[in-house]
Order: sequence, then C-alpha cells, then structure tokens
Amino acid sequence: MAIDTSLLPELAAATLLFFITRFFIRSLFPKPSRKLPPGPRGWPLLGALPLLGNMPHVALAKMAKRYGPVMFLKMGTNSMVVASTPEAARAFLKTLDINFSNRPPNAGATHLAYDAQDMVFADYGARWKLLRKLSNLHMLGGKALEDWSQVRTVELGHMLRAMLELSQREEPVVVPEMLSFSVANMIGQVILSRRVFETKGSESNEFKDMVVELMTTAGYFNIGDFIPSIAWLDIQGIERGMKHLHKKFDKLLTRMIEEHTASAHERKGNPDFLDVVMGHQGNSTGEKLTLTNIKALLLVCIVKARL
Repeated sequence: MAIDTSLLPELAAATLLFFITRFFIRSLFPKPSRKLPPGPRGWPLLGALPLLGNMPHVALAKMAKRYGPVMFLKMGTNSMVVASTPEAARAFLKTLDINFSNRPPNAGATHLAYDAQDMVFADYGARWKLLRKLSNLHMLGGKALEDWSQVRTVELGHMLRAMLELSQREEPVVVPEMLSFSVANMIGQVILSRRVFETKGSESNEFKDMVVELMTTAGYFNIGDFIPSIAWLDIQGIERGMKHLHKKFDKLLTRMIEEHTASAHERKGNPDFLDVVMGHQGNSTGEKLTLTNIKALLLVCIVKARL
C-alpha cells in the first residue's frame, strides 16, 4: 500500500499538538499523590525550568530560602527533589544513599556512555561494585598512587620541557592547559601505558577536539531529557550529534584496545589498569565485564582526565 508522504508534516504536527495538549491538561489537573516537599508550582508542561534562568545555582539558592532545605521541583514532566544544605545532602548521599544511588536516564548517558554502561551512569549493583573496586585498587587508591609515582615524575618533566621550548620560542605558555594535558597523560600512562595527549600531531589534535566536543555536547540543555515523551523527535538535533560523535569515539577506543591487547606481552608482570580490567572480561567466576563496559569505563577515564 502506497503512503502519501505529503501528509507526514501534518501528521508530525498533529502528534506534537496531541502531546502538548495532554501534558497541559495533566499540569492543570494533577493526579492526587502522597505529600511532597514544598516547591514552586511552575509552568504548564515546562514545570520549573523557566524559573532557573541563566544561573540555576543562584535561582535554586533563592528558592531554598523560601521553600526550605528540601524542595520539590517539576522539571518538565520529571519530578525532582533538591537538597540545599549539608544536612539534607547527607541524608540523600549517606543515610539513604542506596535509595538514591541510580541516576535517571538521559541522552548523554544513552548515546555517549554506551547506554549507561560506565561507572558514572551504571545502576547500582554487582557490576558497578566491581568497576568501583577495580578503580580504587588499581588507579585511585593509596597503593596505586604510590606504585605510579614514577609516571607523575616523568610527565612533570615532559610538561616543564614543553614550557621551556615555548618560552624559548617566545610563545605564550598557557599553564592551565599544560597542567590539564599533563594530568591526562599521567592517567593515560596508568590506564593504557601510553600518553594520550601529545603536543604535536594531527591525530593528537583530532583527539583533543573530540574530547572538547564531547564535554560540550554532554553539557547541552536537551529538552528531551526533561520531557521524555517527545525525546524521539530530537527537536534540537542534539541526539543526532551525540550518535555521530559516539561512532568516532567507538572507532578510536576499539583501535586503542586492539593495539593494547597486541602489546600485552610487553607488560607481563607489570600490568596497567586496562590489563586488569580486561582480565575480568573472561572471568570464569564472579561478575564479568563486557567489552562495552570496558569501552565505557575507558572513555570516562580519558574524558575525566581532560577535565
């Protein structure tokens, strides 16, 4: 049966109008629910989003003075609770941490972090505990920091030499950027036994641009995260860009892992973090990590290093 494509714009407009009308009616006549913390009423459909302005932290601080340390906000169609004092935050993050440990889904976690398979966005459970344990033991813990002290010394030398070369050429030395690259290379050595940021080379520059693009894209305000029912429309085109960027990163990470696996014999007896994590991919006992988990964790480690 043939379909008249000229009707598609009208069909899309009618669908959008249906959802807008539906949410507008729901916001005017909300269903009775259990008692919630106080908070602003907000706008139909958009909730409290327009109240946040250009500086959400300032707006939230002002709201906290009016509504108290624990506020209820309707962010689009999502319900959220904001804790504004150390005592309130402690209740959520320590006393009741298991109840609030999982993050709500969003486009960034879905399209950039391998559908929330990394340690940042993954649901609380056995796999998340394993990722945290491996990170603490082999990358973030006291013994790990001591074991990799030589790496920090070497990378500090690289940074100082790069600064010297720039000054000799009478070029500006951007200290925050140099420190950022140095820390990223330290973590790259711990994770991959390689420097992830070189000062020269087209491949290195492309990688830098990809990391900056990822951080920028992940920080965009995406209306679909707050009104999930219209997320499939991708009105702003943000998710389309995320999917394109994810393909580039996946290709890069795949190549990194393949090269790292091929050189595993060179690190026999002195494994790096990725060697340890890869060892749990084929673990016969306990929780196993998939290649997707490893790629997601590797991506987060590299990006966080750049921050």
